[in-house]
Amino acid sequence: MTPEIRAFEFALGLFSVLIGLSIADVATSLHRLIRKNEVVRWDPLTLLATLFALLMIIGMWFDLWGIRNATSVRSFFFYIALVAAFFVLFLIAASSLPDEATGAVDLRSYYDANRRYFWLLVTLFQVIYVGFGFHFIAGIIAHEPLRLLVVVLVQWGLLIIVPAMLTLVRSRPVHYAGLIVLFAVDLWHYAPYSIN
Repeated sequence: MTPEIRAFEFALGLFSVLIGLSIADVATSLHRLIRKNEVVRWDPLTLLATLFALLMIIGMWFDLWGIRNATSVRSFFFYIALVAAFFVLFLIAASSLPDEATGAVDLRSYYDANRRYFWLLVTLFQVIYVGFGFHFIAGIIAHEPLRLLVVVLVQWGLLIIVPAMLTLVRSRPVHYAGLIVLFAVDLWHYAPYSIN
């Protein structure tokens, strides 16, 4: 085992904890809602936003594998920035569903009341994600500037603009459309990824 792999495995530990806590929070909240099914008013939009949060979490797990050989990840300040990004990701997961619910639970009302906070966190995370992305692809842009520039501007632009718009707009059809766009962008982005 090379020193780089050992360093990556060491660094991965804290990220694994934050990712695990994020998934566990969503799973626990969903479990509580399912157990109280008779008093829960389910809302597809809330569940889609939660599913998108899970997609972001799993996507970041794959992204970590992609940066395993990057030496910059092992520097203290860069590592702190990555931990901060994963902390924001945890907040997204934690805010996607209500935690402790007493009495009747209306997920539509929850989404409406929580919408700005949730999408503001998603916007913040995407801004951080794009910043890291520029750091990691800076050398590649020099070799394929036009193709990468178009992909970067369209993909990363949508990842920031759509959640920022959802922070400001209340229209449920716009939220459904925004989530469809975000799912499409992320699924297109992660489709070729593999851990090997």
